[in-house]
Amino acid sequence: MNQRDLETRLEQLKVLRKQGYRYIARSQHDELRAYKNKPEKQINFWYVRGELPHPIASYGYDDVKWDNIEPMNILSEIKSIEKALKV
Repeated sequence: MNQRDLETRLEQLKVLRKQGYRYIARSQHDELRAYKNKPEKQINFWYVRGELPHPIASYGYDDVKWDNIEPMNILSEIKSIEKALKV
């Protein structure tokens, strides 16, 4: 990812974090969603009982795949990007 893409991703993640979202995961059907609580992998989607996940645009999140064992932790990703950008 180039610097501009990293900066854009960082901004998006900070907004999601401010709104209370803590995780991002992709369903088997390629839908990317943000979750406030840690979702569990079900048959073909990630699920949190009683929570309606927030859909987000897939651009810039090619590394978030259905095959991932864990959902992306937004705070960890923010820290990783800030370190890469030396913010």
